[in-house]
Amino acid sequence: MGISSIVTLVASVVVGGALGAAGIVGLVSSQTAAPDKSPISVEKPVIEYGQ
Repeated sequence: MGISSIVTLVASVVVGGALGAAGIVGLVSSQTAAPDKSPISVEKPVIEYGQ
């Protein structure tokens, strides 16, 4: 395994981790945001897509 392979592997892990973390942060913040910014509420538990 050459140096370039190791660098590519490390870069892939870093980029993948960053994308995964960003996705989790976005999901958690959208579900825990203020009621006017969250797609789900107690009064309206069903998400209506395309509106």
